[in-house]
Amino acid sequence: MQTRLLSKEEFDATRSQPERVNAGEPPMDFWAYVESIPAEDFGVADCREGQVSHVYRMGDLYEHVLINSQFQGLAMVVVIDLAAARVYGHYLLDINPVNTQMPE
Repeated sequence: MQTRLLSKEEFDATRSQPERVNAGEPPMDFWAYVESIPAEDFGVADCREGQVSHVYRMGDLYEHVLINSQFQGLAMVVVIDLAAARVYGHYLLDINPVNTQMPE
């Protein structure tokens, strides 16, 4: 399966009108995509447990599924294109303060 690592600009372009989704099923099964993400795209993050911490609906365009890593503030985001019913790409989201050092 082909995957797509989004640049910060591409990821930011999918963010608009975020609304947290608290219940329900995802619009599609994205786990095969997650399993295909190259290891280097995860950096130091380990998201193998597959724990989804948050899901955000971005208007009617995208859904962001945040998969926890072993570090607080660091998650792999799978971006789902709702209109096309497919994964648009993925992005390693780090919401830690600037200059926070991640363990190696």
